[in-house]
Amino acid sequence: MKKLFNYLQIDTYFVLFIFLLSYVLVVNNRIRAGQSFDVIFLPDGPIGQFLAALVIFILIKGVTNYIGNNDFQKPKALKSYLSFFGIAFIGYIFAANVFGLIVATIFDTVIRNFNFQTLITVNIYRVVEFILFGSLYLAYLYSKENINYRTEINEYDKALASSKIQQLKAQLNPHFLFNNLNTLDQLIEEDKDKASNFLHHFSKLYRYSLITSEKKIVSLRDEIKFAKGYFKLMEEKYLGYYSLEINHYKRVEEVFVPPFCLQVLIENAIEHNLGSIDDPVRIHISISANIWVTNNKVAKKYKKKAGGRALKNLSTQFELLGSTDIIIEENETHFTVILPFLNRNADV
Repeated sequence: MKKLFNYLQIDTYFVLFIFLLSYVLVVNNRIRAGQSFDVIFLPDGPIGQFLAALVIFILIKGVTNYIGNNDFQKPKALKSYLSFFGIAFIGYIFAANVFGLIVATIFDTVIRNFNFQTLITVNIYRVVEFILFGSLYLAYLYSKENINYRTEINEYDKALASSKIQQLKAQLNPHFLFNNLNTLDQLIEEDKDKASNFLHHFSKLYRYSLITSEKKIVSLRDEIKFAKGYFKLMEEKYLGYYSLEINHYKRVEEVFVPPFCLQVLIENAIEHNLGSIDDPVRIHISISANIWVTNNKVAKKYKKKAGGRALKNLSTQFELLGSTDIIIEENETHFTVILPFLNRNADV
């Protein structure tokens, strides 16, 4: 029986529902026929009705597999289900009458059971029976196929999103590495002691970067700590040219963001603005309902023609993690990026 249920793709709850429905239908018919109370609840009729429902299911399933080529990866169109239903219906009525004729012939009851009135009554009942149980089964199959299909699509989307996020990180991490190695190279020529301190500090940050690279999200507290460490590296090279101020509420450990998001924005502000002692670039990070990263604009004399990949990658990463998009605001004096918080489940 278990193999049959597996073939029909039905579970225990659906089987129990069909049996109870069969019982109710038979009891109702017996009451309307005026049968005695001791006969009304006998299980012979409900069991027979339940077996008839299974026959309908088997017939529909067979037609569905044969015509539909047993492909349940994508939900079928309503037209396909109607064709399955129609073919199975014709087959059921024909098979039921042929089987009834064979039994009547064996027991010599053809005249009694195959007169016009009896045939009409019996076949009307069979039509109602098939429509009721066949419709329930097809609706059950359709619902199950759609649930399975949506589950597969969701799993595919999650896998695709995860893959894209890793690709984005693969683009960001080398960028972080090579920029700081270039800074280290310059410091070695200028001041070996400063270069040594820079390398020691950078190794700690890069160790964090390697550990975090496998994560989709991190706590905002850890990201702030990493951003502060990164800015200290930049101070070794641009002492007094740039400043960083971070204002936030205390419960940042309960907030989550993509790793390196603040570091990318700090780096972006440094890369696209030319700070000086007299006119430094002030980077301000404010955290409330969102994360606001703002810097004043001190335009470089020669701007890069190509750029914006880091911000584009960051925007894509937030989108893939199921959040609202980042917001970029810019005027003549300031550049601002607003980051939303992420749901903790984004890391699942």
